[in-house]
Amino acid sequence: MTHSLLARRRRTLLAGTAAGLLVALTACGGEPGTSSGSDTAPAEEATVATLYGDIAVPADPQRVITLAEPALDVALALDVTPVGTTASRGGDKAPAYLGDEAAEIPIVATVQEPNLEAILEAEPDVILAAAGLEQAQYDALKEIAPTIVPERPARGEWEAPLHTYAEALGADDELTEALDAIDERTAALKADGALEGTAGVVRWMANGPVLMNSTNMPGVLLTDSGATALQIATDLGDRPHSDPLSLENLTEVDADRLFLAAFGADGKGALEAASSQPAFTRLKAVTNGDAAEVDGSVWSSASGPIAAGLVLDDLEAAVS
Repeated sequence: MTHSLLARRRRTLLAGTAAGLLVALTACGGEPGTSSGSDTAPAEEATVATLYGDIAVPADPQRVITLAEPALDVALALDVTPVGTTASRGGDKAPAYLGDEAAEIPIVATVQEPNLEAILEAEPDVILAAAGLEQAQYDALKEIAPTIVPERPARGEWEAPLHTYAEALGADDELTEALDAIDERTAALKADGALEGTAGVVRWMANGPVLMNSTNMPGVLLTDSGATALQIATDLGDRPHSDPLSLENLTEVDADRLFLAAFGADGKGALEAASSQPAFTRLKAVTNGDAAEVDGSVWSSASGPIAAGLVLDDLEAAVS
């Protein structure tokens, strides 16, 4: 990309509309990342099926931006370090569970909104966006680089968007191997039988606990490992979690085994305060020593092969 083209795009983005950006690109007479009149042969491409149709991407993208936590999880699992990513929910860096490598990746978006100027500066070959990204944001991003938006998956099909990201990175076979290893671990837990009985994932926040939908990734891994979801968790439909529960209503999550996912410092404080209350201590999982505190950033909002491996680490530790 030439300096003058980059400057022209930056001025257009700062003007504030994707339409203006499109006009600028058309005036330049080229696609993002190319200079007008170049005799260079186009790089080999691959085609990825997305929410917005089939998208051509470089066969071996070198500069990747991830605008969704699962996309970042997939990229790092496939040994791809993005040149930009989104901040975690409530944070200013990538999710802590992804380690120091992720923490050093420049932040170019929040969960709510991409920073188009920062994304443009990064000169990406491809952008991996959140499943179901709305049209307006997609229209702005696609003028910077090919943008991959997976279709929003049906409940329980947490792996589907991951394959879309991996296809864009030219590494779906490697992702399949990683997910097959996850399946082998859940099958071993199920064969062992130690997780039989009811189980629930409860996210603790400052305003109280919520029961997570059994079709979220951790819930699916639990049932695949031999546990039975609470009926209230299976009845949530498309809702990711229940309404906040009062301490008096904790009996609604009185499972044989509980995984308590405190979210943020306030959530940890609320869980600590609740843990001494009779309504909490009477839960059978607590009474029997089968209530485990787990990482809220992994168990309540993450989805990807790295996060899935950490959930299984916790499940294996719970029954060891």
